[in-house]
Amino acid sequence: MSANTFAEVQELLNDLDFPADKDAIVEHAERRGGDGDSAAVRALRAMPVATYRNISEIRSSVDLGPDETPD
Repeated sequence: MSANTFAEVQELLNDLDFPADKDAIVEHAERRGGDGDSAAVRALRAMPVATYRNISEIRSSVDLGPDETPD
């Protein structure tokens, strides 16, 4: 996930109550205006089925491409 995509994820989920399961997270992002075809919503849909306690766990659950690895 690129930094821009994660920034969009953070914006879409900034008022999400944790803990939340994957379905609730995706639903919340879509209700907040996330386009179903956006990179952010696609990244959230690709997460493993789990209950996430915070945004850091969401960030950790999405694979980074080789050009997206943090420095």
